Amino acid sequence: MKNLVECRKLEAKFRQLAVSDPARRFLWLAEAEKWEREAEAEIASYFEARNAVRTTGAIEPITTKSSARS
Repeated sequence: MKNLVECRKLEAKFRQLAVSDPARRFLWLAEAEKWEREAEAEIASYFEARNAVRTTGAIEPITTKSSARS
């Protein structure tokens, strides 16, 4: 998640540059969007990895006495 913080910092930096440098506003906004996508990808990969651990480490379902007799 450290990468997420860095991506968000860069995104904010480029958005601020877009405000302070109107002549190159579109360049800075494009850079900000790039870092926004990187942050979203970082979040997605974090949860994909977390879900993969959860599914591979699954515990066998517990059978109750009534379902074991059936």
